[in-house]
Amino acid sequence: MNKFIVFEGIDGSGKTTQIKLLQEKFNSHNISYSFFREPGGDLLSEQIREILLDNKIHISDISETMLFLAARAQLTSKKIKPALDKNEFVICDRFSDSTFAYQGYGKEVDSDIIQILNRFVTDNLEASLTVLLDITYEDSLNRRGKTIDRMENNSKYFFNRVRSGYKELASQHSNRYLVLDAMLDVDTLHNLIWVRISKDFSL
Repeated sequence: MNKFIVFEGIDGSGKTTQIKLLQEKFNSHNISYSFFREPGGDLLSEQIREILLDNKIHISDISETMLFLAARAQLTSKKIKPALDKNEFVICDRFSDSTFAYQGYGKEVDSDIIQILNRFVTDNLEASLTVLLDITYEDSLNRRGKTIDRMENNSKYFFNRVRSGYKELASQHSNRYLVLDAMLDVDTLHNLIWVRISKDFSL
């Protein structure tokens, strides 16, 4: 069992807040870890991120999918796997399931193709624990800032499909998923996450 923890959820679900609280907890317990975000975490991946989030660039759904996968390939090989090989914890803001949810369910790109390509670019790497912060489109809008990037600039219909996709993925992989109501109190969510991590990794 690797020490790979991924946070998933639509924009505005509170992933950033919960990740910061988990980092503080790890620091207070002197637990070694690395943190990465998707897309990003590496020079090439960060440059791909800039392209993907640029409102001025029109990107086809297939091109978008391939760019996310390219960024993931780089991050996985250069950062995530080396950290896991040293038996360190890795916390990641999004990973493979984001592509299945956003491009597969949201944009309706062929999920079988995504699965094949994702296995290739990650060398079959999968998180041991995926924390899904579930939130409605309406509540997510209330939490977002005024600046909207290209990925956030999608319809309610799109985000509802993404949310349904996440729930379907959680159902298919219930052993590694922790699904939480993102509207719960911040400290309550953190405590629930920490209890699960402590149990799964015997901390």
